Amino acid sequence: MRAGKKAAVAAMTAVASVGALLTFGSPAQAATITKFCNHPGSIAPGCFYSTGDIFTVQDLRADGKRAVLKWTTDYGRSGECHDANGANNPPTKCNVDLREGRTLTFYTVIRNGANGKDEGHSLPMLAYTSGR
Repeated sequence: MRAGKKAAVAAMTAVASVGALLTFGSPAQAATITKFCNHPGSIAPGCFYSTGDIFTVQDLRADGKRAVLKWTTDYGRSGECHDANGANNPPTKCNVDLREGRTLTFYTVIRNGANGKDEGHSLPMLAYTSGR
């Protein structure tokens, strides 16, 4: 029985290792292809893809307002990505060019119009540009 138990544990470990490799790729790939997203229960879903320097934000509320992702780098650059195409559509993508190997923070808000007052905000998310 003991040998059978060891074989079962070894088989489960091998399956888990292969699954992790398929999910995450090699360690070198994991360092360069990275997706950072805020909490799933946030006021609006927002993500940063370090390969390509792409932000996404999605409006999931049918309230006539827009979802905005606000970001700031560790070297003083900042910007916004707006999803103003209505609720429950695919996320809006914003492609920016950031310095490699740096950090940034981002969070999402809801806003009435492009320059309206920010209403609520998600917790800030720390992310890294590729090269790190």
